[in-house]
Amino acid sequence: MFIKLLTIAAIAVSCVSAQNTTNFTVADVAQAFNSAKIVPDVLPSFNPTALLNVVFLDNTTGVSANVTPGANLTREQNALRPQVFLTSNDTSLAGQTFVLAMVDPDAPTPQNPTAAQIRHLLAPGLQANGSLATGAALVNNTPAISDFLRPTPPAGSDPHRYILLLFLQPSNFTSVASQFVNASTPISNFNISLFAQEVGLGSPVAGNFFLTGPDTNTTNGTNSTASASSPASSPTSPGSTNPPSSSVGRAELNLVGLTVLAALLGVSFL
Repeated sequence: MFIKLLTIAAIAVSCVSAQNTTNFTVADVAQAFNSAKIVPDVLPSFNPTALLNVVFLDNTTGVSANVTPGANLTREQNALRPQVFLTSNDTSLAGQTFVLAMVDPDAPTPQNPTAAQIRHLLAPGLQANGSLATGAALVNNTPAISDFLRPTPPAGSDPHRYILLLFLQPSNFTSVASQFVNASTPISNFNISLFAQEVGLGSPVAGNFFLTGPDTNTTNGTNSTASASSPASSPTSPGSTNPPSSSVGRAELNLVGLTVLAALLGVSFL
C-alpha cells in the first residue's frame, strides 16, 4: 500500500509539472498584447519582465490546457479557476508577494463594450512556490477579493479577450484596496489600469490572455453583466467564510490527478 501511495504521489507531481510548460517568450507576450490591442485598450503600455503561464482544467474532459497568448478556449476549458505559474530569471521575485487580476474589456460585445471592464478575478497575497527558473506555482492561503468568474460572453457576440495580469503587491495593499473594491463592489465598469494607479500596484510584471466566444447553443437575451455575476465560484472578500481561492485551481488539478491515479492503482484514500 505504501509503495502504491508513493507511486501515486510521484506520478501526480510529474503530471502537474508537465502542465507547466511554455512555448513563448516575454517578447512574444508583449507583441501579442499589442497585436490584440490590449495596449492601449486596457493598458497604456506593457513591458513584462517575467512569464505568466496559465493552466486550465477542462470542466468536461479533465484535460489541462496551457494558455498561449491569444489562444481560443471553449467555455468548458476555462470554467474552473486556473493554476498559474511564474517564470523569471529575476531571483528578487522569489520573495515577493503578488496580486493577480483577470478582466474582460469586451463586455457585452467587443463592438459595444459599455459594461467593460468585467472584473473576473482579483486575488492578492500570492507567492512563488518553487523554482522561478523552471516555473513556480503562485499560491496563497487567503481568499480573493473578487473570486474567479468563468467567462460567459453573450449570444451573438464575437469572442472576448480575457486578460490576466500579475502585479507586485505593495505592503499597504490590503488597507488601500478595500477603499476601492470589496465584495459588494460591482464587477462591471472596472478599470484595472486606474485601480493599479490608485492602490500603487505599478505596471504588471507579467501577463497572459485568451479568447472565448459564446457557446453555439447559447440563447439570445443573455447579457454579459448578468451572466458574469453567475460564477463558477461566488465572489469573496478577505473576511469571507468561503474557502481560500487564491491558490487558483492548484488543488483542483491535484485532486483530479490523484483521484484518477488512485482508481487506476486500486487504492482508496478513505
